[in-house]
Amino acid sequence: MQIRSMLDLFISIDEMYDYLKDKDITFDENGLPIFTKDMFLDEWPEMVVPYSQRKNWRIINPAKTVLCFFGRDKNLYPRIGKVLDEIEEYSLFMGVIGMDVTVTSDMDEEWQEAIILLNHLFLAVLAVNGIKILLNTRTGGLDPDVIFKNTPHGVMVAAGFLGCDTTADECDYSFMKKILVLLPEKLILYGKHDKIAERQLDILGIDFRTYTDFHRLCKEVPYVRQ
Repeated sequence: MQIRSMLDLFISIDEMYDYLKDKDITFDENGLPIFTKDMFLDEWPEMVVPYSQRKNWRIINPAKTVLCFFGRDKNLYPRIGKVLDEIEEYSLFMGVIGMDVTVTSDMDEEWQEAIILLNHLFLAVLAVNGIKILLNTRTGGLDPDVIFKNTPHGVMVAAGFLGCDTTADECDYSFMKKILVLLPEKLILYGKHDKIAERQLDILGIDFRTYTDFHRLCKEVPYVRQ
């Protein structure tokens, strides 16, 4: 279906619930899917690219490439309504980072909860179809203890730093709080280098790698097609 309104988003949530009810997955008391460790990718990819660039000629090896959804919401909505139609597309790649429909701390809490639910259900649909997943650490203003309680420790997760302020206060540990809740084995940072966050991750001993966003990568590392 085409998503043009808030109502369409809630219809998509209901449709994904209906689909997942017949699959090997359970839900917590808040309706969030419960993930198992075997669902997650456990190897570093060579590239991380947006879904919209999945057919770009620069992608030499899809089996070593992870797809992401760090970008504008208008480009993400069509993927939600077509997730089942595009399973075969996702299966060509190494793994997929969770949906990233915008949720921020200044939004109504109920709306934040709905968006987080939407993002996690999308990821669950991929997982039950054998697509290796990476959890997206986006939580808006919600408590990460609640949002991530269904995610096993020691898996691979990802955070999008595209367009983020990388000059934040060194005493801001909000991102680190999420990481301490998740305790990931590997962490992908997509976008600009955030020296403060990276220094905090080093102190915690978190194994992370930063992947330049695809648009900037194409400018910084020219590639001549043979």
